Amino acid sequence: MFISYLVYKKSWIGLIALLLLLTNALILFDAGIRVDSHSIIYLNVLFLTICAAFFIFRYKKETSYFKSLLILSNELGDDWFESLPSPHNGFPDKIVYTLLQTIHEFEQNKRREDLSFQQMDDNDLASWVHELKTPLTAMKIIMDAYPSNELAQRLNSLWLRMHLLTDQQLYISRLANLDSDLLPEKQNVQDLIREEIRELSTWCMEKNISIDLTGNTSSTVYTDKKWCGFVIRQLLTNAIKYSPTDGNIFIHIGLHENEFVIVTIKDEGPGIQVHDLPRIFDKGFTGENGRIQHSSTGMGLYLAKKISKMLHIQLEVASTVGEGTTILMIFSGDNPFESIRRSLL
Repeated sequence: MFISYLVYKKSWIGLIALLLLLTNALILFDAGIRVDSHSIIYLNVLFLTICAAFFIFRYKKETSYFKSLLILSNELGDDWFESLPSPHNGFPDKIVYTLLQTIHEFEQNKRREDLSFQQMDDNDLASWVHELKTPLTAMKIIMDAYPSNELAQRLNSLWLRMHLLTDQQLYISRLANLDSDLLPEKQNVQDLIREEIRELSTWCMEKNISIDLTGNTSSTVYTDKKWCGFVIRQLLTNAIKYSPTDGNIFIHIGLHENEFVIVTIKDEGPGIQVHDLPRIFDKGFTGENGRIQHSSTGMGLYLAKKISKMLHIQLEVASTVGEGTTILMIFSGDNPFESIRRSLL
């Protein structure tokens, strides 16, 4: 930085060098001035020493604020302005500080505007989904009123898919405010799973898929019922979607020594290609199987992963091509929800 500083001050250095040359020329060529050669050398050394000391002093004084800004830029975060040091000098430090303050205020105003527009869009979308759910509910009531009507029963599976898609869209619109919507309570894992199986029973009957639920039926976890249920629903939806007709889905609830509850969901689908596995939780990623299943949106597993992370649930996937896919939901005993519950006991 010192070299850059000298380059920046090149006009000053040029002026000082010119004045020194003029002084030396005046002493040497003016007949009225008689100075010993040793004195001239001494004068030049003293002059240059004072100039060098002056430049070093000014360098430290003028660049100290910019050095602190450089350090801040290497550790830049959302609260960068709060970490901004106060200006050391009136000029130019204060001008730089004022400029950064203006940029920060503009950025904050722009962010607030964007957030406001986003919330308006989310509210409009949520309102639209709610309006759409009203006729869907009416359709379900009519279909249930004619259980012996073949056409009404054939429409059941199509209605379920429409219901799942609108429900998924509703959860997407609420995702930004998930933190404020969480209500963690002690939940029986088997009850959570059974409720989601009932929701998807029509689709299972259409494909003649059986679901085998085994394991520790008394296992409990401390989580949010609605959001955790949505995660289970997304995982079951994927398992049903890719399972063959007359296939089986195996769900096992395991309780481990370190108080981990692990829910294992295994299907008999085509499995996931090795090169697709690292990306299955990416937003919009459908993979090779998703391209075959044209109804795939690439949002189900993305939402499941994102919500699971906020619920402190770990998702792990193992798959063998041609044999099926296994997904693990790991409820750890040391998550913040459980810690809060224990502190209240």
